[in-house]
Amino acid sequence: MPASPSTPDLAQLNAATRAALLSLARQAILSHWSPSLRLDSSAIEPALAQAPLACFVTLHHGTELRGCIGCLEPQGALVDSLIHFARAAAFDDPRFPPLSRHELPLCRLSLSLLGPLSPLPASQRSELEAALQPGEDGLWLTSPGHRATFLPAVWRELPDRHAFVSQLLRKGGWPHGQWPTNLQAWRYRALEIVDDLPLA
Repeated sequence: MPASPSTPDLAQLNAATRAALLSLARQAILSHWSPSLRLDSSAIEPALAQAPLACFVTLHHGTELRGCIGCLEPQGALVDSLIHFARAAAFDDPRFPPLSRHELPLCRLSLSLLGPLSPLPASQRSELEAALQPGEDGLWLTSPGHRATFLPAVWRELPDRHAFVSQLLRKGGWPHGQWPTNLQAWRYRALEIVDDLPLA
């Protein structure tokens, strides 16, 4: 993932910084039940904390998805986005009921810090699939009335390009069996930071 002078090199984040980012996300969720809880981001370097980075926060309960919310383009300082999307993933993902307090210790958190969007050819399915790099690319598809994205981590469940694109089209509600007109596609890379709670 390329870094700019104003954006820290995400690949070089040390274990302590990664742990501090995960801790902040978990604190943000806890503060839903404990409003007086002070969210502590002091262990995160200011250059990273204030960097304009897009991010997603994902929760898994065992092997099952329990919430995932984020943004594809920066919406402000990283720490503010992490706090906002951690709470949104826990309580505002429309696919799931709000997280209960007893569930949080059982949930595995992962953070995806996104690099910039880069356009991909999408006039034909074959050219889009040929351009994808499995295991590396996140994919964002849009057309009038539809949009959907898969983070790079989804390749672990859908390692085949055709299946990856098919399931993303399904997620976005595009009609089955025909290639969408006016489809636009972008790739992005992401640094995934995952806590060490066992998957099962």
